[in-house]
Amino acid sequence: MKKVCILAVCHNSYTESIKFLKSISSSLKNTNINLDLFFIDNSNNINVSSIEEIKSFNKNFNLQYISVENIGYFPSISLAIKKNLINLYDYDYSILSNVDLIIDKTFFCVIEDIKYNNQVGIYAPSIFSYSVNADRNPKISRKPSAFKLNLLRQCFRFPITYLIMRFVNISRLKLRQLFKKGQKNHKKTAPEVNKIYAAHGSCIILTKEYTKLDKSINYPIFLFGEEIYLAEKSKAFNLDTLYMKDLKVYDTEHASTSLMNSASYRKYNFDALSYVLKKYKF
Repeated sequence: MKKVCILAVCHNSYTESIKFLKSISSSLKNTNINLDLFFIDNSNNINVSSIEEIKSFNKNFNLQYISVENIGYFPSISLAIKKNLINLYDYDYSILSNVDLIIDKTFFCVIEDIKYNNQVGIYAPSIFSYSVNADRNPKISRKPSAFKLNLLRQCFRFPITYLIMRFVNISRLKLRQLFKKGQKNHKKTAPEVNKIYAAHGSCIILTKEYTKLDKSINYPIFLFGEEIYLAEKSKAFNLDTLYMKDLKVYDTEHASTSLMNSASYRKYNFDALSYVLKKYKF
């Protein structure tokens, strides 16, 4: 029996959270997965009735509700780990995620079938986005250069450059999906698994090999850049990051970040890129 934990961060997204938890319950059926879910709530608009409904999922799997102050995505995860003495190394897989996702009904069956590999630190699932009709992963296939990250950083500095970049990125995702559709006729004899640089931060699966070396997930930035933090940590541990297409989740479009104004969104991205450029070698 595999032991899995999910550390799911909710910020004012209770409706999405309930859908997320329902999809987890459905996916767990007919598996022998032992799941602990740590529901990390850093909302500033508390909805008591929704919280009670969320807690009721404890009848389907072990759910622990944890309230923390809103100090950001990964900082909230790190605080919850410390506050509740969560030992990630107790689990075969630790999943860090947002709650604005739907877990595919086959997700935990695929998790159950993964063969242990001591060279793998991170699995990146397929994260299908309905808004752009494309997979968010692989987030970053190859390690970017300092020049590219600096250019990206500057794009977040000004509204017009940000809008241009956003248009280009959405177009690129759509083109990549069209290219994949053109390859559907090719027969596959095994699940599609590719080595990549970084997984998309909305849902990242850490292996036991990773968590025995990084127990606290201590990334201090409020939002964004967590993919590069994990990628660089995994690389430092001599572990691979693998994109695994058969692990499927569906993106319901960033319920909390979608409400963020453009200026804040650009600032958080700018700050995250400034941090990783200073912290890591590119």
